[in-house]
Amino acid sequence: MTEQEALLVLNAVPDVGAIRIRKLVAFFGSALEVLQASFDELCQCGILFPETAGNILHFSKDKFLQGEYNFMQRRGIAALTSADDNYPCSLKNFEDAPVVLYVKGEIDALHARSVALVGSRAASFYGCQSAKSFAQAFVQAGMTVVSGLARGIDTAAHLGALEAGGKTIAVIGCGFNHMYPKENYSLMEKISCNGAVVSEFACAMPPLKHNFPWRNRIISALSLATVVIEAGRKSGALITTDYALSQNKDVFVLPSNIDNETALGSNLLIQDGAKVALNPDDVLSQIKENHVPSLFNDSRPVLLLSDEQSKVYPHITYQPVHLDELARQSGLNISSLMNITLSLELKRAIRQLPGQYYVRNEHA
Repeated sequence: MTEQEALLVLNAVPDVGAIRIRKLVAFFGSALEVLQASFDELCQCGILFPETAGNILHFSKDKFLQGEYNFMQRRGIAALTSADDNYPCSLKNFEDAPVVLYVKGEIDALHARSVALVGSRAASFYGCQSAKSFAQAFVQAGMTVVSGLARGIDTAAHLGALEAGGKTIAVIGCGFNHMYPKENYSLMEKISCNGAVVSEFACAMPPLKHNFPWRNRIISALSLATVVIEAGRKSGALITTDYALSQNKDVFVLPSNIDNETALGSNLLIQDGAKVALNPDDVLSQIKENHVPSLFNDSRPVLLLSDEQSKVYPHITYQPVHLDELARQSGLNISSLMNITLSLELKRAIRQLPGQYYVRNEHA
């Protein structure tokens, strides 16, 4: 088992969570060492309750990994871990950052300059139109739009970005084996073709109520700024703004009718001192002032490949692919193919998963 696989396992164990996983890895030295620890060692580390230590000890690790990779292969999903080179830099500096990101779509989108658009599920026509127009303006300025694929403002923001021919990222609060809300399934598929759909939850995780506020920290962390368009007093969008402020990110609010109950929370944010966004340029000008272009230069190393490796590497992506499928796509026999995949593994360009599946190991 690799370190990445160990992180996938820990991420799926009930009641562990990202913060505890990071503490466990720091204490034991690696995720692999955590899985190899005894019950007494897990209990004595001072991080876990005995019940949670038992969850780790008795979790069906190999069965989970095989099932997870099979599902990911069928659905075109890749998994990034905090041990991977292409894990988003925007998430690396937060203690509560996810240790695993399941991605359907373009992993490159997670490295783009982005703005979060969030707000009420029970949004007004004005709110939805504003979300669309802001999203379109951000896309035209070269930004990616991030939201949560919920009803209302989130849906309008994603649609606005897509209608403008841009990219958008949806951060969902469940595993990919579920869809919430169900009516946004087709929108999710469109987003995966023009950006990315992201979840930190194992594929079988259902849409539990407490998962949605927790995923909001990813929405704000992926973004340079968060824009609130209509949020009620108890809206999850206000949780996103709390995360954004704790991450030292700018928060903007579009003013709304003071008689609109679904916008009471966002109007109170303005009263508390949040920046007002009367138009998209108010947000874009602040981003331009705060973030110099050099921050976004791509400084990743170039991967040098031999002629033989070049026949195979393009067929290996961040979505697991089986050795037999590689043979079919490359036209090579299994013996030659295994020699080439081994050489690519030695270059750390790819890694082998259980069951003779392969994925890219570095951002290319």
